[in-house]
Amino acid sequence: MAAGWLLVFSLTLFQSLLINPSSEEPFPSAVTIKSWVDKMQDELVTLARTASGVTQLRDIYVKYKDLYTVEPNNARQLVEFAARDIEKLLSNRSKALEVIGHWGY
Repeated sequence: MAAGWLLVFSLTLFQSLLINPSSEEPFPSAVTIKSWVDKMQDELVTLARTASGVTQLRDIYVKYKDLYTVEPNNARQLVEFAARDIEKLLSNRSKALEVIGHWGY
């Protein structure tokens, strides 16, 4: 999509140079540059939306929003749960290393 527009842009620029090589107005005109910038901006926004998948995410949200709820959470509680889970994981790892150490590995 962006590559196709770039080709059209290049051909338009080349054609303008051939048709009107010596105009009194500097080439390209401010109006022409503004239209190019607007078109490039539109293409970049479209490209970013497509590449990021934000449009698809919005569509999924709209389609399935009645199947879930969004609720506030308690950040302190989430951190405490995560810390507790990490402590358990490290404790289990230490116990496993002790068992392996007793077996002489």
